[in-house]
Amino acid sequence: MAFNLIPKEIKFFDCLTLQAENTVKAIEYFKQAVKNGAIDEEVVKKVRDYEHEGDTLCHEIVDMLNRTFITPLDREDIYALANTLDDVLDLINAMSNRMKLYKLDPRDEYFTQFIDTIDQSVIALSNAVKHLHDNKRQRRVLDHCIEINRLENLGDILREKAISHLFETEKDPIMVIKWKEIYEVAEGTLDTCEHVAKMIESIMVKHG
Repeated sequence: MAFNLIPKEIKFFDCLTLQAENTVKAIEYFKQAVKNGAIDEEVVKKVRDYEHEGDTLCHEIVDMLNRTFITPLDREDIYALANTLDDVLDLINAMSNRMKLYKLDPRDEYFTQFIDTIDQSVIALSNAVKHLHDNKRQRRVLDHCIEINRLENLGDILREKAISHLFETEKDPIMVIKWKEIYEVAEGTLDTCEHVAKMIESIMVKHG
């Protein structure tokens, strides 16, 4: 195996940025579909395409790690960051699949709030990743991470309100099970965004 001794800073950071931007495209497309009130096969396929693109970018990063001797960040941090970014997109894809499978109305009040919050979190995450390589913008990166944490806290509150309202108003136990799962996946997406933000903060401490 041939190793490259020159740090591939631009390529690693570029691929991570592409990963984050692809996730933004996925959630914004899904958000529009939710607003339109229909999660059909076309929507599911499009979100799945974004998820496949995310997988490809993640594999490319792992391949670069295997071929590069010196990396701009600790290689385990790059690996973990790439995989956790991929997890965010996997969860968005899971929501799309389950909404169609369960035949649920995406215009549900709490679900639309979740999607808007996830959208904000993913955009903040993308901005943090985009500036991670720039030592002059570390304060800006940290601000994005703080915003992601704030949005995750909102997600916790929203989950409690949504499930409480569900138990109070929904008489069909099957619908309760379906929506409870959807709310928990949505909140889990925000948790994963926060996990990425904490990883970024840890990287900043190491290299600050």
